[in-house]
Amino acid sequence: MKPFVTYENRIYESTHSITHIPRRKKELMLKPYQSAVIEDLSQIDIVLSDSTFHLFINALEAISKLDGYAKDKFAAFPILLLRTEALSSSQIEHYHASNRSVALAQLNKKHTKEAKIIQSNLDALIKSTSEDRNIDLNFIEDIHGYLMGDSTHKDDLGIRKVVNWIGVSNLFPHEADYVPPHPDHLNVYLSQLIKFINRNDLHPLILSAFAQAYFEIIHPFIDGNGRVGRILIQIILHRFAFTENIFIPISVSLVKNTKRYVDSLNAFKEGYYEEAIQVILQSILDVIPHVYRVLETMIEMKQGFLNKIKARSDALVWRIIDDIFMQPVIDVDYIKRKHKANDQAVRNNIELLLDAGILTKIGNNMRDVTYECKEILSILDGFAVI
Repeated sequence: MKPFVTYENRIYESTHSITHIPRRKKELMLKPYQSAVIEDLSQIDIVLSDSTFHLFINALEAISKLDGYAKDKFAAFPILLLRTEALSSSQIEHYHASNRSVALAQLNKKHTKEAKIIQSNLDALIKSTSEDRNIDLNFIEDIHGYLMGDSTHKDDLGIRKVVNWIGVSNLFPHEADYVPPHPDHLNVYLSQLIKFINRNDLHPLILSAFAQAYFEIIHPFIDGNGRVGRILIQIILHRFAFTENIFIPISVSLVKNTKRYVDSLNAFKEGYYEEAIQVILQSILDVIPHVYRVLETMIEMKQGFLNKIKARSDALVWRIIDDIFMQPVIDVDYIKRKHKANDQAVRNNIELLLDAGILTKIGNNMRDVTYECKEILSILDGFAVI
C-alpha cells in the first residue's frame, strides 16, 4: 500500500527564546525536521474489502431505518443529538463539562472555561448543519470560526501560517509524533480535500469517513482540527440528504475507544484507509440503539409533561415545553427573545412549569433567576456516557 503521507526536510525557525534551552536541544533545533507531504487523494479509487462493505451495508440500513422512524416524532430531537455530539467530540480533546454547564454557557450565565469551549462546539454544529452552502474553503474556515467562538487569540483563527505538531515538546517539532504539512502547502491540499468532498460517485457514509481522516492529516488550523473534522462528518451526511430527521452522535462511541480512533488515523497516513472508515461505521452501529432508547424516553417524558399542565391550547407554556428539550436551562430573557413575549406572560407560564415540577430554580439569585429541567439533563448526561 502506497503511503498517503511522506516527509520532506524543513528547517525550523523558532519564535521562542532559546537562551535557556539545553545545548543538546539547541543542536537538535538546528537540524532539519520531517514535515508531512500529502498525496493528492481527490480522485482516489476507494475499494472496500468484504468486511468493510458488510459494515457499510449494516450502517446504511440502520441509519435509514432510524431516520425514517424519527420523522415527525420529536421536533427537538436533532438538536439534542447535536448537543450530545458536541459534548462527546470535545471529550476526545479532553474538554469536559456537564450538559447543565454547557446550557448555562449558552445563556452567558456563570460557567467554566471548558463549558464555553463545548458550547462553541455545539454552536458550530448547529450553524454549519443548518446553512445551505457549498462546502468550500470559506465554509470550512467559517466552521472553524464558529468553533473557536469568542477566542481572544486571533492568531488561532483561519488557516495556520505557522508550523504546528502533535506530541512531545511545545518548543520545536523535531521529536514530535507528527508534523502536519508546512503552511506553504495548505492551500493546495485543502483545494484537493474540497474537490474530494464534492465528488458525487461515493456514498456519503464512505465520503464523510474518508474526508474526516483526510482533513486530520492536513491539520490546517492551529487548534480545533479534530472537532472540525468530526463536524464535517455531520455536514456531509446531512448535506447530501442521507440524514434528514436526525444526526448521528458518532463521537459518543469514538470517545469510548480513542486509541482505536487515533490508530485508524495513523494507519490512514500509511495508506490504509479502510480502518478509518471502519471506525466510523462501527461507531454509528454502536450508538444507534442508544439513539432509539433516548428518543423513546424523550417522547414519553414530553407526554408526561403535557399531562401535568392545564392551560389554553394557545398558551405560551406549550412552546416553552418544546424549548426546554432543546435548551434544558432557560431564563426569562431567553423565552422573551425567542417568542417576542412580554415579561409577565413569560413569568406566569414558567410558574406553571415550576408548580408542575417540570422546572426547578437554579440558586437563590432573585434578580437573575435561571431554571433547569433536571429530568432532561439527566437523560442527556446518561446518553453521553453509554
